[in-house]
Amino acid sequence: MVPFDPPIIYGSRTGVVFPWFSFWKSNPLADERLSLFVTMVREILAEDPDLEAADFQILDFSAPKGSKDRELKIVQASDVPSLSEARKNEMLEIFAEGYFAAQAELGAEAPVADKNEAPSDPNQPSLFGR
Repeated sequence: MVPFDPPIIYGSRTGVVFPWFSFWKSNPLADERLSLFVTMVREILAEDPDLEAADFQILDFSAPKGSKDRELKIVQASDVPSLSEARKNEMLEIFAEGYFAAQAELGAEAPVADKNEAPSDPNQPSLFGR
């Protein structure tokens, strides 16, 4: 299960537009990672009758290689190839294995609580679910 909460959806003369904002300055989504992201979002959008025909766009605010200045690049999701079901599952398995390995490593190296540290808010969930 992947949490999905679109930041904004708006209507235009041509229909519903679903923009996704990518603010990574360097190392933006590209190639297979971009295809994985677009494939997953397409599947989620297809589950919602109000969004299945939305114009899905990725607004990439990264800086071109060798430049410090960001540039807006609009990527039409319709131009990004989808991954096969087998390749999508393989990439997601690799991600999950890495996530759980990192979680285990962080759990093994849990820092000793500092007595001067402010108590955590019981209403605020932990970043790693602990």
